[in-house]
Amino acid sequence: MDNNSKHIDTLIARYIAGEASKKEKQELEQWMNSNESNKKYFEGIDFANDKAVSSHKIIKVEVDSAWEKVHQQMKTGRQNSPGKDAKTRTLIPNWAKVAAIALLITGLSVVLYQQANHAQVSVPGYALTSTDLIRNHTLTDSSTIILNRNSILIVADNYGKEERRLTLDGEALFEVTHNPEIPFIVESNETFIQVTGTSFNIQNFETDSLVEVYVKTGSVLFFSKGNEGIALVAGETGIYNKNTGIFTKTIQQNSNVTAYATRVFVFYNTPLHELFRQIQKVYNVEVVFDQSEIEHYTITVSFNNDNIDTILSIVSETLNLDYSFIDGQYHISNEAHSSE
Repeated sequence: MDNNSKHIDTLIARYIAGEASKKEKQELEQWMNSNESNKKYFEGIDFANDKAVSSHKIIKVEVDSAWEKVHQQMKTGRQNSPGKDAKTRTLIPNWAKVAAIALLITGLSVVLYQQANHAQVSVPGYALTSTDLIRNHTLTDSSTIILNRNSILIVADNYGKEERRLTLDGEALFEVTHNPEIPFIVESNETFIQVTGTSFNIQNFETDSLVEVYVKTGSVLFFSKGNEGIALVAGETGIYNKNTGIFTKTIQQNSNVTAYATRVFVFYNTPLHELFRQIQKVYNVEVVFDQSEIEHYTITVSFNNDNIDTILSIVSETLNLDYSFIDGQYHISNEAHSSE
């Protein structure tokens, strides 16, 4: 990392810690506004820091280590500078806070810059973040991950040695390379999903009361520290209730559960409000029904990586509707046809 990158990371650390001066804030703001990749870099760091603070477990060891390291440095500084104990003590929390966040940034910076350039990275002990984009990533064992929006994945620093351990907050689709000697383990909200080689989807957002695991191929074990959990095979979905600590499973298939990763949808006699609820999440668009009765119209249709305008055209043509794009929203209407 060059000197300028180090300087920017220091500014970000001081800003997040609440220690940045007015001049430093202005400099950071100018840097972010200079191009979109800089802004995305900052947003990724800020997002990961928020997740770390809210979960109280992400990168906990590294942050504790940073506090201890700074504490020792301050102790050394006091020994070399007698008579300044009181001043040094008041500075410890602020400097330690900045150092802890700086260490978090160091772990993320390589990954975030590589992601901005659409490159794959394979370095130990790092985090993948996704704010407004769906991200693809390949691990060192060739296992692949598609990370949904507003999600964060932590890759353990000993990944691939005795085990392949990850921590997920959000949603991701995993395609795991088969290796019975090195188990693949994902921790998500105090639950664990263990496999040797399979593909599965985990959905666990902070605002949800459930952790859902859908097995696409193979089989997995879905459990927690206090509950042996359940075994799931292809086509089954396991559900963990965060409030009750109870595991259940269902064989009722939702073919669209991985649509955010594949953009493949299958709808059978589905109301339009449900169809577009799923479409909006994947395409990050807003669809408005100009007449309330339209949302109850049903349709049987499938889409395979079609763009949003193609989807709207097919739905409108099938149900004899119109659609338009106005002020950042897609509007669906039956007004023209009802007046004929």
